[in-house]
Amino acid sequence: MDVSIALISYNTRALLVACLRSIDETSADIAYEVLVVDNASSDGSAEAVRAAFPRASVIANAVNVGYASACNQAAAEARGRHVLFLNSDTVMKPGTLRAMVACLDAHPDVGAVSCLQRDEQGRALQSCFPFPSIRDHVVHADALPRWIRDLAGPVPTMNATRSQDVDWANGACLMLRREVFEQVGGMDERFFMYFEDVDLCRRLHRCGYRVRHIADVEIVHLLGKSSERARRQLNVQWELSRIRYVEKHFTQPWGLLMKGWIAGGVMRKLLLAGCSHASERRQEIRAMWTTLRRVWCGHDETGPGTMTPAGLRG
Repeated sequence: MDVSIALISYNTRALLVACLRSIDETSADIAYEVLVVDNASSDGSAEAVRAAFPRASVIANAVNVGYASACNQAAAEARGRHVLFLNSDTVMKPGTLRAMVACLDAHPDVGAVSCLQRDEQGRALQSCFPFPSIRDHVVHADALPRWIRDLAGPVPTMNATRSQDVDWANGACLMLRREVFEQVGGMDERFFMYFEDVDLCRRLHRCGYRVRHIADVEIVHLLGKSSERARRQLNVQWELSRIRYVEKHFTQPWGLLMKGWIAGGVMRKLLLAGCSHASERRQEIRAMWTTLRRVWCGHDETGPGTMTPAGLRG
């Protein structure tokens, strides 16, 4: 079998069914299987997949185990030579799966491959990036004076419409050799959601593998459609994962500097929250307090039962 396609879902039934249908309609030239891991949806996602796509394997979790953990669940059941991690808010296009499989088959030193992503209007989305650095945080910090941001110099960018080797690629559509995925230890489940793709690509590089972006094939990414709910919780989870990434991959004193930088940004948001509408103020302050505790205490207040539902990754 060429590839096992792993989709992680939480309350995205309509998007998930549309995504699976697009795979069915465009990928007859590839031997594949579909594995859906549902993170305790309440909208009947798992039942809908079983009814409409009986050949798909469905793992229905009783609780939300997080995005990275769900990916590992799917990979453990995979039988394909390669594993594709695919967002439920995507639409597969003809030839994309075949080209991604061919890239991995032709280049043994490529551990992972991504493709071009477009939005509903056909605009190319930025889906490959340099690894996070202190400089790009400075350049994009609106709170700093312009002259300080200018001193940091331009942030390296990657043209997503050009095929190239990249530092890391967006996990909305990322295919890996299954044996390589196992070699690097799979997804780090400490990343409940966000930054698990950055971390995975960094570990691939450290093991000597390239991450390749091919721009001559594409998917449609309905950006944000699977994550338009619970935006405040998503922002908190992004910050928590960013802190975890800094702790794991930034050496001292840069790691401490970055955590201080994050804490400063949170303090600024706390001050702004004091000026927000009374109905939103308490939630904003609680969200920022959660992040501050994680920065300095290394403690996550959120757990599997209360954290933002994984699968909302748009």
